[in-house]
Amino acid sequence: HFDTFYGKYGIDQIWDWPHDSGMRPCAVYLRHCYLAAKSMGQVCLDSFLDESFLIDRTTTIRQYLEEHPEVLQVQPPAKLAQRYNG
Repeated sequence: HFDTFYGKYGIDQIWDWPHDSGMRPCAVYLRHCYLAAKSMGQVCLDSFLDESFLIDRTTTIRQYLEEHPEVLQVQPPAKLAQRYNG
């Protein structure tokens, strides 16, 4: 969808990181997003997992979490636990 909505305006990325940078999501924030999507129901969770991609624009969040299930065990810092569904 990104290319459809933004590519026509010459925007090919949000940040200045190349697609092959190898950058990975912040575990605490990804867990927070996962829990938020899960709280909205299965349709929302599946959409988040299957329609959100890493910077490489190929790997879905679902694939990433299957390869790195430990991400969902990462706890936020104590002072942010309530804010990040700790």
